[in-house]
Amino acid sequence: MKVLILLGMVSMVLSAKLGKKALIEEEENTEPPKPYNFGWAVMDKNTTNYQNRAEIGDEEGRVKGSYSYVLPDGFVYTVTYEDKKDGNGLVQTLRKEPSGIQVIIPEPTRKPKAPLTKGIQRFV
Repeated sequence: MKVLILLGMVSMVLSAKLGKKALIEEEENTEPPKPYNFGWAVMDKNTTNYQNRAEIGDEEGRVKGSYSYVLPDGFVYTVTYEDKKDGNGLVQTLRKEPSGIQVIIPEPTRKPKAPLTKGIQRFV
């Protein structure tokens, strides 16, 4: 028990030192953020796998984006997010709307094998 407490205290001290080191390295990095944008989408009618994501970032480090996906309940869920670098952090909103898509839930192509129980001993 004493060893566990000692290990816990050592890990807390190390994590505090690593966190301080990361802050110092971040402060030393004087290069401003670079603008970027990216996006991708999946639209597979055979499996009704519909999802996408898009994001932009500017030279001030502000980020704005969204991602969407269709779940088995037939609704499309869209999350939009933005970090204006105004001290509020990442602000997110979730929107749920009917997709009009008949979701396909695939059937297994073969039966699952029976669980292996031969040779296994139970300990009580």
